Amino acid sequence: MHYRIRHQLAYQYSNSVALDPQRLYLQPKQTAFQRTEEFRLGIFPENAKVVCNTDAEGNTQHLAFFKHPTTELTLIAESIVETTQSNPFDFILYPFDAQKLPLKYSDAERRLLGAYFEKEGITPHVEQFARLVATENRWDTLRFLMGLNEAIHGFSYEIREEGAPLAADVTLGARKGSCRDYAVLFMTCCRAFGIPARFVSGYYFGGAEGAQYLHAWVEVYLPGAGWRGFDPTQNCLAADMHIVLATSAIPEMITPVSGTYWGQAESGLEVQVAITPMVYSLNN
Repeated sequence: MHYRIRHQLAYQYSNSVALDPQRLYLQPKQTAFQRTEEFRLGIFPENAKVVCNTDAEGNTQHLAFFKHPTTELTLIAESIVETTQSNPFDFILYPFDAQKLPLKYSDAERRLLGAYFEKEGITPHVEQFARLVATENRWDTLRFLMGLNEAIHGFSYEIREEGAPLAADVTLGARKGSCRDYAVLFMTCCRAFGIPARFVSGYYFGGAEGAQYLHAWVEVYLPGAGWRGFDPTQNCLAADMHIVLATSAIPEMITPVSGTYWGQAESGLEVQVAITPMVYSLNN
């Protein structure tokens, strides 16, 4: 699938403010199943100095520096992206004993994946929830992950455009949350069982007729299969309708826009996301 994406964020300030450097994760990530063919980043005020980096986890990061005070900040990210993962089940768990929990990883893998094993946020309540899902699915690895998707999908979904994701125990206790809350709960349950997991920020194309937003899901590292995406909000494996912006062991590290400002002012934010499938003829 090819998509044209336009993502606009417009910040308004009630008085003139000085902007600290703004950290941006708005350029889709290059992966085995995704290729960014074009990317443009527009910033107003236009005098911003923009530096492009690769961060510690292989994501494309932009840092924007501003010289003069302003009453507004507008960011427009435009991309053309190809996704190729039409069959998300096209993998083999190997060694074959990886089909059952608990999973085993080599010493080298554990050293490389250390941050994705972190046990932060695992409460007795969360661990009990994960164990119940595993037991119901006979400790089968893939069935556990799909069962976890289904269990969290059954919560009450809410849209919350701003703010950090809630702790896993809070989402589990309330049985409701946003996509990023669901993702943190899923990720924490996986880590409770020693499955390395990371947070994904991106987009999901669910059809042209509905409103479109930023989205969040999870990738887990499976022996023989590498990083594979699971989306508890949509109750599916991540496939070619999922477009990855960035991935991280720490969700707050890949907030699409982060930064502060100086000045006595209130701020407001308007966000517009448009995702359009592109159709290519055989003659192109």
